[in-house]
Amino acid sequence: MKKILLTLAIMIFGTGLNAYSVEGYVFSANDVKPAYSQSLQISNAPYGEYFKYYNLNNAKIDAEFINLSKSEEEKFLKTLTKEEKENYKYVKKVQKLIEKNDWNKVFEKYPNFLPAYLQYYDLNYEKNNYGEAIRILTKIRKLDARGQVVPKSLVDYSFGILYFASGQYNMALNYFMMYEKTGDDFVLANIANCYYMLGNNTAVIEYCKKLQHPQYQDKELLYNAYYNLKNYTQANKYAQELLKENYCFDNLMRFESTTLNDNEKLSYAYKARAVAQNDNQIKEANRVIAGFEQAKLNKAVSKLTQFVKVPTWSEFEKQILFVPATELARKQDEFFRNANNYLTKYSAQQLTNAFNSLNQDYTNYVQDKKNEYYQQQQLEAQKALVLEQQRNNMLQQEMIREQQIRNHLERQQFYYMSRPYYYYHYRPRFYVW
Repeated sequence: MKKILLTLAIMIFGTGLNAYSVEGYVFSANDVKPAYSQSLQISNAPYGEYFKYYNLNNAKIDAEFINLSKSEEEKFLKTLTKEEKENYKYVKKVQKLIEKNDWNKVFEKYPNFLPAYLQYYDLNYEKNNYGEAIRILTKIRKLDARGQVVPKSLVDYSFGILYFASGQYNMALNYFMMYEKTGDDFVLANIANCYYMLGNNTAVIEYCKKLQHPQYQDKELLYNAYYNLKNYTQANKYAQELLKENYCFDNLMRFESTTLNDNEKLSYAYKARAVAQNDNQIKEANRVIAGFEQAKLNKAVSKLTQFVKVPTWSEFEKQILFVPATELARKQDEFFRNANNYLTKYSAQQLTNAFNSLNQDYTNYVQDKKNEYYQQQQLEAQKALVLEQQRNNMLQQEMIREQQIRNHLERQQFYYMSRPYYYYHYRPRFYVW
């Protein structure tokens, strides 16, 4: 979501930034005299005269220091006045601290150095430290009150992005609403997103309907809003649109959830399971399929004149939830296929016998799976016990070895201490010639 919102901010304000944001110092190693934008010497901004040593990007709030090679820097310094050289040295001191990531010292020594705040903001934004980014952006807005370096519109919109990303949706909405009258699709979409997170589905629909060119994610938002309002007819229309653009599990299940036709529900659940990417998706589709298949089976049996106990898949399934989803799906399909075949082929006592046989087959299957599961659990427990025993043996051997070393050292010490006279009178002598 952060990247999406940032892109939106760029697209909205990228063409409206002032010259200070888009012009920067451009140096070529082949140039004898480097050229930089004189307009970046902003006298009214804190440390504005230093901005010519940075590149400002209209895509984000940041100040990129222009690193030069040694030879490039030598050429560059020759083009500067004495005052400009001092300014450049000043900037280099700040940047050395920034390179060390010593931000406390940066802001202690240079409390109002705006380029440093721009860099620190970008660092926190990229690390998703939204709370700190908000605090720094507040400082940037105060330092650059006239919007000479960073346009007010970009600052406001960035506040909206940060508050949204940190879950403060009312605050985000306040900033996005400042630009509602522009009618820009990206502004309206972000307002709709805020309302969605605040649970106002009616407002979501209102603002999404204002979009001139709704994107895929906007249609998802509309689907969810209509679904939450239980307006399944409208939700299904957007499910169809989403499905046309992206044939995937989620969109197939969206169609299944909102169509009023039970046959379509079952059909789309099967289609969704066929493209499922993981066990959770398979289980979700299985749940829907089993519900409809069981209902169809129950309805067919209810039309019989004689009493027949209906086989119920859920009675078996709940006992073997540990079985892999793909195997469970296969056994589920097999269960309902066999039950429907028996219903077609047999009647009266034969049907009862067939259903009893089906129940017995799956009772045996469940028991086999339980046995396999418990055996596997026992094997794993035994392996764990063996590993624990091995670890204990190793620890015991280490303790024995440590004790042996300790005993050896104690014997050595006792040996030397028991012969003090010998070592005093007969210790080796050293001669100096």
